[in-house]
Amino acid sequence: MKKFAAILLSALLVFTVLVPAFAAARQTPAEAAHLHFRDDGTFRILNFSDFQDDITFSDLTAQFVRKSVEKYQPDLIVLTGDNIAGYLCYTKSASERAVRLVMDVLEPLGVPVALVFGNHDDEGRGLNKTEQMAIYREYSVCVAFDEADYGQDLSGVGTYCVPIYESASSNKVKFAVWMFDSGSDDAVEDKDNYDHVHADQVAWYEAESARLNAESGETVYGLAFQHIVVNEVYDAFTQVEKRQSGAQPYLGKWYVIPANASADSYLGEAPCPSYGNEGEYEAFKRNGNVLAVVCGHDHANSYVIPYQGLDIVCTASCGFGSYGDTAVRGARVFDLNLRDTSTYTTYTYLFTDFDYGTLATLEYKFMAFWKQLYLLFNNLWVLIRESI
Repeated sequence: MKKFAAILLSALLVFTVLVPAFAAARQTPAEAAHLHFRDDGTFRILNFSDFQDDITFSDLTAQFVRKSVEKYQPDLIVLTGDNIAGYLCYTKSASERAVRLVMDVLEPLGVPVALVFGNHDDEGRGLNKTEQMAIYREYSVCVAFDEADYGQDLSGVGTYCVPIYESASSNKVKFAVWMFDSGSDDAVEDKDNYDHVHADQVAWYEAESARLNAESGETVYGLAFQHIVVNEVYDAFTQVEKRQSGAQPYLGKWYVIPANASADSYLGEAPCPSYGNEGEYEAFKRNGNVLAVVCGHDHANSYVIPYQGLDIVCTASCGFGSYGDTAVRGARVFDLNLRDTSTYTTYTYLFTDFDYGTLATLEYKFMAFWKQLYLLFNNLWVLIRESI
């Protein structure tokens, strides 16, 4: 009997040791990073969108990123997709090199990096998103991951949550950074249409949101980041006559930035959402804990538009791998405060806010001219297509 009791006691001791260790081992990379509010109660996110470069990652873009981090001192960097130009990476080694060029810039900066994929990341004959995520995960600053590795079988690759804790010593989650893979092209709806966040991802968000609220004992507010803009954006815009200055065409109608948008909002092209909608925005409204949904994708746009209880935000492209607009080429800052996590502030800054030296400035002017010319012809093509 004593021998049995001793064996049972030993088993219990092993169990009490192994269970916490196993639980710790199953922490997601974002949980393990234990991002937290600073001692002064602040937290800053720096959002870069659409690098969209290949095996020759622009030195201008790299300089912009370094100068941005040096000036704004973020606690988290978020990349909102089209991190590489997959359509220019014709082999797997080219795709891998493109990913590593991005991370070789970010890794030495020592700031945690979360990312989502865009519609261009896995185009062509290069690496798929699962393979790309594995490469990103090799870098110590990367807190991104795929929920599929943690028991969730969700659409896409890289839908996950980055919890922001109350302090370095606290395990109480006070804010959530929701990351959604909004897909690439929508083969179901229309081969020429972009994809969107799907119903299983929405259900995951709602369940995870409820869990965080229950564990915290209060509403855990957050920001949602994805590449492709929600199609509610056109409900948030103001429809006008096509002759109005600054109006952009979409599906036979013309739109401008609404009066309630932030003062620095800018519409340089017609946004390109999906035609499909599986209730993502409605879920955000219903739960009431997402303050804004932040997208990239439309390189020449930058705006903050309040709509039905939360904001629709677009961050312009900061990269020189594809087209852009000199009026908004830059990045976006999000500031949070522990005193009131139900609010946030955001503002943009431009590529031209920094000094790059004479040669780099000349290179910028040359590159910006061609990229702006591309945007001009692209918008002209949209006008022609809308008129047909």
